[in-house]
Amino acid sequence: MDPLLSKIEALPEPGCYLLSFALDTGEDRDLVIRMRGDEPIVPAANSFEGWRPGSRVVTATIAAVRALHQARQGSGGATQRLLDVDGGWDVGIGNVVLSDGAPVCVAHGELAAAEGGVFRCGVCGAAARYAR
Repeated sequence: MDPLLSKIEALPEPGCYLLSFALDTGEDRDLVIRMRGDEPIVPAANSFEGWRPGSRVVTATIAAVRALHQARQGSGGATQRLLDVDGGWDVGIGNVVLSDGAPVCVAHGELAAAEGGVFRCGVCGAAARYAR
């Protein structure tokens, strides 16, 4: 039996989505998909049995995420955005959030400004770009 998509949640980072699946083993599994343009990026570490590129469930899931992504892009949104740094996942997984209009590490507090609009936690190294 194919995994059953039970939920798609838009994460704070634009183009980043958390998907929840019910597996035939009775377990639930989450998967993060990032959309870059119209192309999905799915880290191999997130995959699970039944999640095979080209399979019926993957094709249908990607179509649903694309539709949600296109709808979100067309609706405008906030002018301030917190984004993951290239290769990073701190915003996408919730390690860095906006608090009172400033990027903060959820474990250690305020982030220090670095070059190019990047902010970093001096304790754990969590990082994010902050676009106003």
